[in-house]
Amino acid sequence: MAIVTLSRELGSKGSEIADSLASRLGFTRLDKDSLEALLQESGMSRAVFEREDEKSPGFWEQLTLEKNRYLDFMKAAMYRFAEQRDCVVIGRGGNVIFRDVPGALKLRVVAPQKVRAQRLRERFTVDEHQAVRMIRQSDHDRAGYHRYFFATSWDAAAEYDLVINTAEITTAQACDLVAALLDSPARQAAAARAPSVIRNLRIGQDVVVAILYRSRVPLLFLDATCVDGVVTVSGTARSQSAADHAVQAAACVDGVTKVINGIEVVEFAYYAGF
Repeated sequence: MAIVTLSRELGSKGSEIADSLASRLGFTRLDKDSLEALLQESGMSRAVFEREDEKSPGFWEQLTLEKNRYLDFMKAAMYRFAEQRDCVVIGRGGNVIFRDVPGALKLRVVAPQKVRAQRLRERFTVDEHQAVRMIRQSDHDRAGYHRYFFATSWDAAAEYDLVINTAEITTAQACDLVAALLDSPARQAAAARAPSVIRNLRIGQDVVVAILYRSRVPLLFLDATCVDGVVTVSGTARSQSAADHAVQAAACVDGVTKVINGIEVVEFAYYAGF
């Protein structure tokens, strides 16, 4: 199993590199369109996806549970996708979502603003001022998305394994660099451990979705971790029946062999607004 996550600045040729990588390596792309299809299959509406997708949220929007729902469904869909195939994951915080997966290569593609603006002018037939506005808006939205959902800096080099500046490096050269890294013995050895890690992450996230959204159990601070099919569910519930319902929902998830109940039952006024 191999996973490449690709974060890109608008006008950096990141999407072009993703296409070339997928073609050269025989990987499947997971981009906005394919992720949207997966989310719709799982029950999330197109309207919610479009509203949240790589946008910086406003103050009042941050108060809604819809944000958590979007992230929970997205992570479940992305883990399931990666569990089934080698893939190139484009944007959507993939570098954070797959951060703990051994061998996953986290790539960032950048270019100087002047170069990006010139590419946008040629592509969209806009003037310099319009191109710069497009760049600033895109950067603002993507930075806000990462900051809000993942509490990380979108442009922090330490969040990635490889940062490529396409002002001088061609698409073909970028693909050569990525292919060489994926072929290295150390990364291949790490990637051999990835299937079990991805499966555990997928099962744990499916449990979260099953409890909160399929069964609608009102838990707070829910967390579900999986090790070889054994899932530990923790959080707080307002009643023992709610805790029991959560455990039952978790036990029905594909791949779960045992559920360890770490849910604390706490009756307090905060639940009144849940």
